[in-house]
Amino acid sequence: MIPGNRYKNGTLRNVSTECQWLDGVFQAVPLSGTSISKTGHLAKFMSAEIEARQQEVAAMFDRHGPAYRWWAVLTVMLGTVSAIMEATVVNVALPDIIRVFHVGHDQVQILSTGFLAATTASMLVATWAMQRFGVRRSFMGALALLVMFSVLATLSSRFELLALCRIGQGSIAGLIQPLAMLVIIDVFPPQERGRAMGAYGLGIVLSPAVGPVAGGLLVDQFGWRAVFLVTVPLCLAAIAMAPRFVIAGQPLPGAHKKPFDVIGLVLVVAALCALLGGLAALIREPTLGSASVGLGIALAVAFVVWERSTLHPLLDFQIFREAGFAAAVMVALAYGVGIYGSTYLAPIFAQIGAGFSAYEAGLMLLPGGAVLAIVLLLSGRLADRFPSNRVAMAGLAFFALSAILMGFSSRLTGFWLLALWVAIGRVGLGLIIPGLNAGALRLLPYGTEAAGSASINFFRQLGGALGVTLLALFLEGRERQLNAVHGLQPMQEGFFLIAFVYCLALIPAWLMSGKSFNHGDTAARQRSRTRTQS
Repeated sequence: MIPGNRYKNGTLRNVSTECQWLDGVFQAVPLSGTSISKTGHLAKFMSAEIEARQQEVAAMFDRHGPAYRWWAVLTVMLGTVSAIMEATVVNVALPDIIRVFHVGHDQVQILSTGFLAATTASMLVATWAMQRFGVRRSFMGALALLVMFSVLATLSSRFELLALCRIGQGSIAGLIQPLAMLVIIDVFPPQERGRAMGAYGLGIVLSPAVGPVAGGLLVDQFGWRAVFLVTVPLCLAAIAMAPRFVIAGQPLPGAHKKPFDVIGLVLVVAALCALLGGLAALIREPTLGSASVGLGIALAVAFVVWERSTLHPLLDFQIFREAGFAAAVMVALAYGVGIYGSTYLAPIFAQIGAGFSAYEAGLMLLPGGAVLAIVLLLSGRLADRFPSNRVAMAGLAFFALSAILMGFSSRLTGFWLLALWVAIGRVGLGLIIPGLNAGALRLLPYGTEAAGSASINFFRQLGGALGVTLLALFLEGRERQLNAVHGLQPMQEGFFLIAFVYCLALIPAWLMSGKSFNHGDTAARQRSRTRTQS
C-alpha cells in the first residue's frame, strides 16, 4: 500500500462507521445520526467496497509510481473537456445550420437546449451507472457513445436527426463529469485535492474558449459538419488511456446499492421535454406550445412533490430549508442563464451582426477564456477572505456590465473591443464561481455538501437550458415583429435581457447569507471521536 492510503489499524472496528481521508490517512469515522442496527449491514459492504477500491488505487501506484495520480487526472480531464466543449462548440456553426436547413432561432436553439437539458437529467444517473457497471466501464462506455453521436451528427441529412444526436451527446456529457470527479477523489487525499482540482479545473475552464476557435476554423475550411468532430480525438485518447490509468471500481457481488429513483428521473425528463419543447413552439404553434408549457410546469411540480416524499430522491429538497441556500440556487439558475445564453448569442452576433467569419467569432472568445482562468486562480482567496455572497455580487455586476457593453455594440465595433467586452464578462464569471460554490456549501450542515453540490449543478444546467430557449424565442419573436430577419437590434436587445437577469440575481445573491457551518470543526470532532474509539 502507498503511505497514508490505508485503514486505521488495518481494519474497521465499528460497523456504524464510514471511511474517508482524515489527516492524510484513510480512516473510519462514525456515521452521525445512525445506529448499528440500521447501518451495520450497509457499513459492512461499504467498507469492503472502499477497501477494494483503495487496493486498486494502491496497485496503480505500485505499477506507475507517484506520477500515477497526474496521469489519472489527465485521463479524466480529456473526457470531461470533450463533454464540456461539446456544449458550446456547435454555436459557431449555428448561422450555417440556419441557412442550410432553413430553420429559425426558435428551432435551431434545440441544438443547444436539447444538449443542456439532457446533460441536466443524465447527471442524476451517474451514481447508478457507476454502481451498476463500475467506474472504468462507465467512463469508457460514455466516451464511446459520445464519439458515436458525434459521427452521426456529422452525417446527419435532416435537422431532426441532428437534434436527436445533440440530445444524445448531452445525455452522455452529463454522465462523464461526475465520474471524473470521483476518480480524482480516489487518488488524492483532501489536503492535496486543491492542486488536482486546480489543474483539472483549468482545462475545464479553457475548453469552452478553445472549442469555438477550433470549431470555427473547421467550419470555415470544411463546413458546419466538421464542427462535431472537434472532440473525437480527445475522446479516443481518453478511451486509450482509461484501461491503464482509471481503476475498474467494480462493486462487489451482493454489495448494497442505493435504489434508483426511476419515477423521479421520468418526471424530470418529461418536465424538461414538455417545458422546453413548448417554449420553442410558442411562436409557430401558440396553442400547442402553451399546452406543452402548462404540462411541463405540472410535471415539474409533481417532480418536486415526489422528491420530497421518496426515501431515495435524485435531489434532496430538504436542504432548501437551510437559510440562504435557496437564494444560492436562484443565483445558480441566473448564472446558467447568463453563461450559456451569452455563449449562444455572442458567436451569432459576431458573424451576423459584425460580419466576422466563424473562426474569428470563435477567436473572439479566446482572450476571455484566458482571463477567466487567471481570475479563477486568484478569486478563491477572495471568497475565503471576504463574504462569499459579496464576491458573487461583484461577479454578477461585472457580467451585467459586459452584457450591456455588448448590447451597445454594432457593426462598427472592432474585433478587439468586442473581445474586451467578452473578457469583462469572464472576469465576472471568475468571481461568481468560487463565491457561489463556497458560499452555498458553507450554508449547509456537515454531510449534506454532496446533495448541495448536486443541487447547484442541476439548477445551473437548468438555467442554461431555459436561458438559451427563452433567448432564442425572444430573438425569433423580435425579428418577426420588426420584420428584420437576422437583424442587429434583436441581438442587441438580447444582451440587454441577459444584463437584466444578472441585475435581478443581485437580490438573491444579497440574501445568500445565513448561519455558516464550520465543517472543519465538525471534522475535527469526528477525528477525536474516532481516535477515542480506537
